[in-house]
Amino acid sequence: MEEKRRRKNMDKSLIQHLLSSKKSTRIHPTAAMVKYGSYYPQHGDESYDDAPSFEDFGAFMAETSDRKQLSDSKAHRTAFNLQSESGSKGVRGQLQSFSEASVLSSRMMWAVLFIAALAHGCISLLTRLAADLSRIPSLELLFVRSVLQVLSIAVVLYHKEAPFGPQGSRLHLFSYGIFNVISISCAYTSFALVPPANGAIVWRASATVFSAILSFLLVEERLGVMDTVSVSCSVFGLGLILIPNLASEEKLLGFWKEAFGYVLMVLAGVMAALSMILYRCVKQQVSVWTALFTFGWMGSLWSCCSMFLLQEPIIPHDAETWIFLISICFCSTVAFLGVYYGLQRLHPALVSTVQHLELVVAMVLQLLVLHILPSACDIIGAAVIIASVLALGLFKVLRGGKCEMEEYEEILD
Repeated sequence: MEEKRRRKNMDKSLIQHLLSSKKSTRIHPTAAMVKYGSYYPQHGDESYDDAPSFEDFGAFMAETSDRKQLSDSKAHRTAFNLQSESGSKGVRGQLQSFSEASVLSSRMMWAVLFIAALAHGCISLLTRLAADLSRIPSLELLFVRSVLQVLSIAVVLYHKEAPFGPQGSRLHLFSYGIFNVISISCAYTSFALVPPANGAIVWRASATVFSAILSFLLVEERLGVMDTVSVSCSVFGLGLILIPNLASEEKLLGFWKEAFGYVLMVLAGVMAALSMILYRCVKQQVSVWTALFTFGWMGSLWSCCSMFLLQEPIIPHDAETWIFLISICFCSTVAFLGVYYGLQRLHPALVSTVQHLELVVAMVLQLLVLHILPSACDIIGAAVIIASVLALGLFKVLRGGKCEMEEYEEILD
């Protein structure tokens, strides 16, 4: 019994010695010795009841942890709220500025399309004046126009673009150039078989109708309800101008020759529609300047070969004819850039519909310059075209801006 009691006392004294032992550690070789001691109150000591129990320590740790999490959450929420508020203000400002820029870009696009229609109307008058003055063949006009448009290679190289298009898009671009050149050649050739005014109407109408049909069949690009109504009304306006002219037209070249001329005009419209659809397919990779250069060099090669075979070229000797030719080249370049700039955002049928204003512009210019009075059907048809195009433009600009604002609001919400 005594032996057991003695061993128990030794163990107890050993435990107390270990718990109350002084320890030392060296922080750094050159630092002074730092001593620390650890002492835990034992059961029966005076300070034992004052020491926190494990349950109190656990409650304290839980309380401090909750307080820390609460303070951290408050600080985090406050910082997050500030960041989210400032971030939302920044995002709202960016979306609003982007929306305004998009609406402004849409308005500018429609302004460019109207300028292109004005340029097309001027081409009709200038072509007639040049033909009356020097009897310049149509393919020679195409040759001069194409040669000057080849100079757009300077802009293409300035923007560091591939002149013949990027790889993967060259076949589309080459096909586009072929269709465009065939369209212009058929149209210019048919001007010798049918009256130019009637031929231009058939060309525009067929390009509009076939661009709507072929876009749906080839690339599944549909027209909206308002778009379809506007396009149909504009084509109806063209019909109001064309049908009386066909009824009163004198068949100087015979029925079959004129019929062949109108068939060429319809073919020109089909080729123009295909060229616009092909450009729409590569609009992200090919700029309008590259498209202009493609049409320029291909048109130069084709017209240079064909004008000596099909027509007799004439070299103008007076300055007035050269002024007309340069003006035609300038107006055709402006019209081309405007049309293909519009094709980057609009359906080909809508772009072609806006260009129906060419006939209205040509009608007004002929009245002012050549003093040719339009008929009643011409005036009614022109009024229908103007109303259709203006309604289409206002609907697209106002509705498009409203839809974009709503989309940006939904994104922001």
